[in-house]
Amino acid sequence: MKIEYICHSCIYIDTGDTTLVIDPWIKGPAYKNQWFLFPKPVDYSMLHGVKNILYSHGHEDHLHEESLEELPRNAQVFYPYQWRTGVKDFFDGHGFHDLKEAVSFHKYSLSSTTTISYIGFALESVIVIECNGFVIVNINDALNSHHAMVVEMFLQEIKKRFPKIDLLLSGWSGAGYFPNTVHYVTKDDFEIGKMREQYFGNQLCKFIHYLQPKAVAPFAPGFVLLRDDKRWINDVKFPRGILEEYYREYYDKETSIQFHLVYPGDYFDGLDFHAVSPYYSELKDGSLHHTIEKVYAKEIEEAKEVVLAEESSIDKLVEKIKLYLRKNKVLYHQRVLEEVNFSIHLRDAGKNQFINVICDGHHFSVERNESQNKNALLVVRTSSVLLHYSLDHEWGGDALTIGYGIDVDVFSESALEKNLDIVCVRLLTRYPRASKQLLKRPLRALKYYFTNPMLGTLALKQKLKLKSQVNKFPYNERDHWITFTKCELCQVCNMPLLSWELGESMVV
Repeated sequence: MKIEYICHSCIYIDTGDTTLVIDPWIKGPAYKNQWFLFPKPVDYSMLHGVKNILYSHGHEDHLHEESLEELPRNAQVFYPYQWRTGVKDFFDGHGFHDLKEAVSFHKYSLSSTTTISYIGFALESVIVIECNGFVIVNINDALNSHHAMVVEMFLQEIKKRFPKIDLLLSGWSGAGYFPNTVHYVTKDDFEIGKMREQYFGNQLCKFIHYLQPKAVAPFAPGFVLLRDDKRWINDVKFPRGILEEYYREYYDKETSIQFHLVYPGDYFDGLDFHAVSPYYSELKDGSLHHTIEKVYAKEIEEAKEVVLAEESSIDKLVEKIKLYLRKNKVLYHQRVLEEVNFSIHLRDAGKNQFINVICDGHHFSVERNESQNKNALLVVRTSSVLLHYSLDHEWGGDALTIGYGIDVDVFSESALEKNLDIVCVRLLTRYPRASKQLLKRPLRALKYYFTNPMLGTLALKQKLKLKSQVNKFPYNERDHWITFTKCELCQVCNMPLLSWELGESMVV
């Protein structure tokens, strides 16, 4: 069996009697020209004839529309079954008509020797590939940011069903505006960014320790940000090269687990690892970041340009914001809405760059002005282009949140404790609403629940029962990332305070 790393979260597998690719983002940027593949793939020509395409979830760096152009239309497509609809229409619209929405824990045969299983929760899913007794578990980024009780539940279920794991694949690292682009007067963005990355590295070590695979290959993140004010985020990533040392120091000094760092073009033949990527010759102190300027010279210059929006476009945006504030207010209790008092700063507006928003619990006041509201609890900084995109597309808000399209300046600790940044940003985004979908297609929701009762209960609880309590449900424990010290963060996140040697090896 050949398992080849293509780039980012894209894995190609040839089992001998079938082929499959997982999460093929292989060309072009994502999230409205904010994420760029890095390092780029060496070769993806084998995907032109791939027989099976597996998607772990629908985020654009996994289900990438431009990359679909490179894939054969006669391939069998797998996507996790969810209570949401629209997946079939999406793939049909791109010429892919053989779609299976994979129910969790059900085995699907790809050939006489190869089966796959999905284990899904919310938007993400773990994918397990089995071939002639060889077991690959691809966690991807399904677990790294969920609450401990969800992670424990997933790991127990995986271990119970797949007690012997040969190869564990895992994406890790953070993605999204929180906490990196949430700013507070006492917060050191760079230091907290590094701590957040250590948290994800520590999470991966927990997964490894619990599942005990024979080998592990941590592969993501495989992207960079190019805007001048965001490029520092590229530099806080936890160095993959110290992961084995970290694991041995804090989890198991005598482990026999093989750790393999993969670059585009590297592959496994069973458990035999072949480090053949041409990128090894370009490494400098274990990193390729010194090549970003050369690889993306043109795109970096384009990212520096600020094209002012036309006044008519911003006028339309203001009306659009008013519309979706009214639509989205049903997401929150009146007591939450009474706290809403924020400003939007548009970096591409020539004059009157601020849109000030206040809510009395029932009605919104939206006014464009040359300055922010002096009583605003926070300011959301972005562009009119991204806000238009966020409100024009059903999943457009991902460009703001996952894509790092916003910065949020918070002015009071109380606003952080109440997670008002979540509230205000959510009011400015457009997503499918669970309650509407469940009422519109109850049979689909029931199928999701009864084929996956444990995960279905959690999803429904998160989406419906606690919708107005943004700071009560444990998934949203987050204000400590803004106000806590390093030592406090290590304690609350249950992760070790790095030794001096490991700490030094993380310095960029």
